[in-house]
Amino acid sequence: MPLYAQMTPDTYGGAVLLGVNGICIISHGSSGETAIVNAIKLADELVRHGMVAEITAAFATGG
Repeated sequence: MPLYAQMTPDTYGGAVLLGVNGICIISHGSSGETAIVNAIKLADELVRHGMVAEITAAFATGG
C-alpha cells in the first residue's frame, strides 16, 4: 500500500476508542463519505473478530 494511502484519514475512517464496552470509532468532523464508509467497515470487522471479548479476556488474565 502506498504511503499516502496508509496516512490519509479516509483509509481507516477513524480511530478506535478504548474504554467502552462496545465498538466506537471516532472520526474527524470533516470526514468525507469515504472515511465514514471505511469507519463503518472497520467497526464491522472489529465486531466480527470479537475485539471486545478479546480485550476483556486479556485484561482478565493480566495480559
